[in-house]
Amino acid sequence: MLTPTRQGQQLKRHLAERIHNSRRELFEWQMELARKSPPPFYCSVDLRDSGHKIVPVDSNLYPAGFNNICPDDQRSASAVFRAQVSAYASHLGLKKDVQRILILPEAHTSNAWYIENLHYLNQILTDAGFETRIGWWSPEQPDESHRGPIELVSATQKKLQAWPLEIHGSVASAGGFEPDLILLNNDFSSGYPKRLDTVEQPILPSHTLGWHSRKKSRHFLHYNRLAADFARIVGVDPWILQIDTEEVDQVNFNEDIGLDRVTQSVARVLERTGQQYRERGITQEPFVFVKNNAGTYGMGILVVRSIEEISQINRRTKNKMSVGKNKLPIESVAVQEGIPTATLVDRLAAEPVIYLVGCDLIGGFLRTNTERGTEENLNSQGMVFRKLCMSDLQKPGIEEEPEEETGDQPVLELVYGSIARISALASGIEMSEHLASV
Repeated sequence: MLTPTRQGQQLKRHLAERIHNSRRELFEWQMELARKSPPPFYCSVDLRDSGHKIVPVDSNLYPAGFNNICPDDQRSASAVFRAQVSAYASHLGLKKDVQRILILPEAHTSNAWYIENLHYLNQILTDAGFETRIGWWSPEQPDESHRGPIELVSATQKKLQAWPLEIHGSVASAGGFEPDLILLNNDFSSGYPKRLDTVEQPILPSHTLGWHSRKKSRHFLHYNRLAADFARIVGVDPWILQIDTEEVDQVNFNEDIGLDRVTQSVARVLERTGQQYRERGITQEPFVFVKNNAGTYGMGILVVRSIEEISQINRRTKNKMSVGKNKLPIESVAVQEGIPTATLVDRLAAEPVIYLVGCDLIGGFLRTNTERGTEENLNSQGMVFRKLCMSDLQKPGIEEEPEEETGDQPVLELVYGSIARISALASGIEMSEHLASV
């Protein structure tokens, strides 16, 4: 059972009413931003709701976890995917309709739940009327004896076939399947294969936008600016939607390089957060997350409550903060205002994860963790996923007198959806800047 705090309920209801009353101006603002810098083809946004503010804490341009979305939302997502493909085809000036889509996933067969995600993503696209195939990237071009499919088995024993990706000239194919569009579900954290630069078919989102080139701090720079604009439109305090974030480059925890600058950044963010808390009568003690500035899977994250903790971290923690996904070295960190979660599911700390296709919400889930508390990283060992259905997000109006268990749900979805959409639009600006520079 989802258990929000009374303070959190009041904040969400207030925001929902303001959003509802400003919906026309918000729609025009959003459309203008999307026209200038289209949001990513799809993305997922991790949110934190502390009861006194609601913000994103991460965004992923190549989302996994489609298996955790409600079945009704999975079915309704097909029409949204179809419309998004059509919109991108028009934007890219493609000469023919997109009928065939190749999904290019992560190449880690040991993660059976990731394969479960692939099954549902593929099913959504198939239900949308596309002919699909799952590709498989290998650094080595397959020879004649290894052109057959690879069998993938999901956590619930669903079997998929993935065909080695082949690139001949400028055309990509997989087992003779020549797609009109390649849908990337691989962030290429360690760098993408340069051969993809030669592919003529559109690759969405771009293969050049993985964590080898993105920085979380850059995303939040754009997000905070857009959140201020959003707050002005709806008439609320921007602080409740923004998250204080600083970037510290050229760090190496194992070698104690740059830790003095990390300490200084932690001190600044703690002081600013503490000042805001004092002014607003918030009695919680401030804390910060020091997180890998270019990573995912919840790796390389440290919770800090005082500057002394930086100088006192042990060798095990230094090792944890030195490498991220695929054992890539962590050389830059984001020092970010810590947002405790006031959302509980069956007494477990929880955070919403929202999925978007373009600017349209298609679903989400609640991440809980049996081993972590309200001020810790929940994307870690012990995490459990609970359904959070979003299919009624766009119903007009809000409840005048929401009931505790059911009436709050449309308000919750409206508010979380709007904040996730700001994050998607911020990702669009990130993408436009990046693609203009390559």
